[in-house]
Amino acid sequence: MSEDSRLPTVRRQPSTFLRYLIIGTALLMYALIVLGGLVRTTPGPRCPDWPLCYGRLFPPPTFSAWLEWIHRFVASVVGIFLVGATALAWAELTITHPVTRYLALTVPLLLIESGLGGLAVIRELPAQVIAVHLALSLLMIALVLMAAVRAFLPSTLARRRSPLARLVDTTLLLVYVFILTGALVTTTGAAWVCQGWPLCKEGLWPADNPLALINLVHRYMTLIIGGMLGLLVYRALQDTSVQPQARTWSLTAASLFLLGGLLGAINVWLNFPPLVNALHLAVAAGTWSALILTSAYAYQSAGETTPSQRREPSRRKARAPRAGWRAYFGLMKPGIVLLLVITTVGGMIIAARGWPDWDLFLWTVIASTLSAGGANALNSYHDRDIDRRMSRTARRPLPQNLVPPRNALIFGVGCVILGVLLMARKVNGLTAVLTLIGAIWYAGIYTRLLKRRTVQNIVIGGAAGAMAPVVGWAAVTGRVDFLALILFALIFLWTPPHTWAFTILVLKDYEKVGIPMLPVVKGLDETTRQVVFYSWLMVVVTLLPAATGVLGRTYLVGMIILNAIFLYLAYRLRREPNKAIANRLYQYSNAYLYLGFALMAFDRMGGLL
Repeated sequence: MSEDSRLPTVRRQPSTFLRYLIIGTALLMYALIVLGGLVRTTPGPRCPDWPLCYGRLFPPPTFSAWLEWIHRFVASVVGIFLVGATALAWAELTITHPVTRYLALTVPLLLIESGLGGLAVIRELPAQVIAVHLALSLLMIALVLMAAVRAFLPSTLARRRSPLARLVDTTLLLVYVFILTGALVTTTGAAWVCQGWPLCKEGLWPADNPLALINLVHRYMTLIIGGMLGLLVYRALQDTSVQPQARTWSLTAASLFLLGGLLGAINVWLNFPPLVNALHLAVAAGTWSALILTSAYAYQSAGETTPSQRREPSRRKARAPRAGWRAYFGLMKPGIVLLLVITTVGGMIIAARGWPDWDLFLWTVIASTLSAGGANALNSYHDRDIDRRMSRTARRPLPQNLVPPRNALIFGVGCVILGVLLMARKVNGLTAVLTLIGAIWYAGIYTRLLKRRTVQNIVIGGAAGAMAPVVGWAAVTGRVDFLALILFALIFLWTPPHTWAFTILVLKDYEKVGIPMLPVVKGLDETTRQVVFYSWLMVVVTLLPAATGVLGRTYLVGMIILNAIFLYLAYRLRREPNKAIANRLYQYSNAYLYLGFALMAFDRMGGLL
């Protein structure tokens, strides 16, 4: 996917604005692909004309029409961003600069895409044309990602084609075909003629049913690509001449592909709901994007190894992993898992107005433990470099070399997949989807994207832990109700003051490794102000169930007392921002959460008042 250059070159560098404009365009294009999949699988009347909708600028008040309108709006923004980025690259750099060339190639594709999109609506074009629409979208995002990589590379560059490049490109081609066959499965109705999983009911090769055959080809390709990705990851980890980014993105592609296979199975079991279809496409597009980035860095492999790469083989030889069961148990972070399982069980008890069915309880606890532990293991794998440098985490299994990093990665992914499969088979499909979202949110969005980049890491990342009681509620009821959303909001708003109080206790650790936690970046004054702010938001949310009549006076009286103590400690920390008060708030916040759930459960079972 990249051009070869045999001699060092010196080129002008893109501006910071252009770099981030390209990244923003790539993210919007990814969202556009996912939205397109959701539009195609969501039932209901869509816009019959183009570019207007029912002859109007804004669509009628139906979900499907608005969804298509949003897709068109995002497509328009993407077009503006692409043309703007191309023009800016031409002005800042030269027409021969790789960044300009990659962006310029997207412009004719953009015109074709726009035409196909309009014709698909007006003429109701067949499924094959929709697949071409997706094919062009994948090529466009590939070009923009290649431009993004080149925009961030040093201006003086000596590049050499890595031995890994051919394997990456072969895998890319297979994944491209794989995604397009998946689009045909969805748009032709082939999904409905092959209800079984992993095989169709017709057997290994239903020659008399072309639609089932398309479906099976798509599934058989999963095995081939899975093997290719496994080989790619193995060679990337073994080859010290490969850029570190190529290793990272190959691992990301392999992990996303495993999740995609799991979502494919869930899709069949749940009869292809639009949300799971969209998630399936999102993971497939993520796999494609990760492989594009792997390819880009595989072609930028340096001719000589860096000092850290030269030291790597000696570190491997020095390792003598003692990967006993205690080490793998430690990878799961049992303390965090216990808190998540308790809130999951709390959601079950509150939903059931008492103790749930024992079989349901046991399978939910087992599946929740596996998925949460697996997500924690993936967090440990990603953070092993900083865990070695922080005193509070230095004794974890990976910093102590008790588990090889590769084993930790496989263990984490395996636990998440097994937990989600158990949820799907033994509990219900909704809990499986919610569990998978929680694991991806923690191990992917929080750990990989937010933790090291923004002070809002805990605020946004808190959604992962907040999913636990919703999973418990859905396990009992098979749906998500108002009180389940209150449970989500309670933990979501409880997480920032709880975590920031703890951060104050270990502030030097976070300063040492440069994690942008709020106290590190903004200082104690701003942190304590935010603690008070989120504490009040949490208090308001906890009173909503009583105000709306969902919970009674027993809950209201008890919650007023718990909230009063929490606010007292938050204001005390605001006035006296020191470790002693922070520790009191941190310790009480744990008790607050357990007691708050206990009050909800007790009130739902009858209460006292």
